[in-house]
Amino acid sequence: MSTTVARPASPAAVVALQYANPSRMVSIPLAILVAAVVVTSGIVVALSAHGGDGALESNGAVVWSIVGFVVAIGVQAVAVTFPLALALGATRRTFTAGVLLTAVLESALLTAAALALLGLERVTGGWFVGARVLGDTTLGGGDALALVAVMSLLSLSALTAGAVFGAAWIRFGARGPLVLGLALSAAAVVALLVLAPAFGEAGRVFEPWWLAVAAGVVVAASTVGTAALLRGATVR
Repeated sequence: MSTTVARPASPAAVVALQYANPSRMVSIPLAILVAAVVVTSGIVVALSAHGGDGALESNGAVVWSIVGFVVAIGVQAVAVTFPLALALGATRRTFTAGVLLTAVLESALLTAAALALLGLERVTGGWFVGARVLGDTTLGGGDALALVAVMSLLSLSALTAGAVFGAAWIRFGARGPLVLGLALSAAAVVALLVLAPAFGEAGRVFEPWWLAVAAGVVVAASTVGTAALLRGATVR
């Protein structure tokens, strides 16, 4: 008599579970990008009508509108899905890997959408009113490669950072994200105080690849933190 041992769910299965909610993972993020275009274009029209500068070279509309929701996606990717994933056979390790893979795919989706919108923005001359939304200087000033780099690194960092806060909630309840947030804020303040004297020199020698390194550190630290927190978490 042979015994069949069920195989743990793979990271790909965890990704499929995440995208079982297409509204959260696809529809709403894309709608936010489109809304940023509409709102910014409306602001340009309003400024132009009152004699203001309609160009809005650097407004950060996409960055500020999408980052908060992307962090929320990361939180929900862990807090909402973890119990169900384990019930369906995922191990904590495969779940963490699946969350990271989800972050990579979601980042690719948002980056591809932003790139497509940049193309439309160029074709329409700034959405017919001279608006620079995807061509904003915070997103590379219209450079497609820069946009890809900024959007992919920004969204990947935000998603994985949200995941570690979701893991803190799973592990410690409501006080977990609170304590984690306070600890990170305190660490950021101390770092700013220590590094403040070097800001002037750093600004003179700054290289864009520093941001890529910083994003890599955030992704790696968040993934390790998520795995560590989930290792001792109780499924509720």
